[in-house]
Amino acid sequence: MTVESKGTDVGDCCSAPARVLVEFEYLTVDGETCDRCGDTREAVRSAVADARAALPSALAALEFVERELTADRLAESNRVLVNGRPAEEWLGGVSVMSDCPSCSDLVGESVCCREIEVDGVRTEAVGRDVVFDAIMAAAGLGAAERVGSDDASAARSVREDSEEGSARSARSCCAPAVAEITLVTGPGCG
Repeated sequence: MTVESKGTDVGDCCSAPARVLVEFEYLTVDGETCDRCGDTREAVRSAVADARAALPSALAALEFVERELTADRLAESNRVLVNGRPAEEWLGGVSVMSDCPSCSDLVGESVCCREIEVDGVRTEAVGRDVVFDAIMAAAGLGAAERVGSDDASAARSVREDSEEGSARSARSCCAPAVAEITLVTGPGCG
């Protein structure tokens, strides 16, 4: 196992809305994608729509890009980047490679694809909550703003908190923050 940690300062978020760029990268072969990437695509689209509804434009400018990949870039497939950083890493999670029968069917040979682990739960697709929480963290609201079973209430809470006053928001976002990134490679496919 390889572990690397590095600290980075968060930029000045007090002068303008935070820019949050969400990028989804996925395998396509003849217009088809694997099951994992298909499930992740739906989750990302849902998370982005919910985040747009929850984040006032004065707090964050949210951009979304979908990027199709060919089989020679399979190691990057099923990846959601939030401001250039994998969504799971915003929440202290990791990614690993594992056998993917669906990708294997598409490319015609046995291959591996990305899956993630967050809070001890390993999933093949990147879930909506992981992406939503990563967006909120990138917008300066922190991963603690996790959405539970009542999405509308949680989104309303985020919106009300951000509208409550820019002074509160400025206090929480202007202090330098240190992000810790942990990279882990697992046996087998990675």
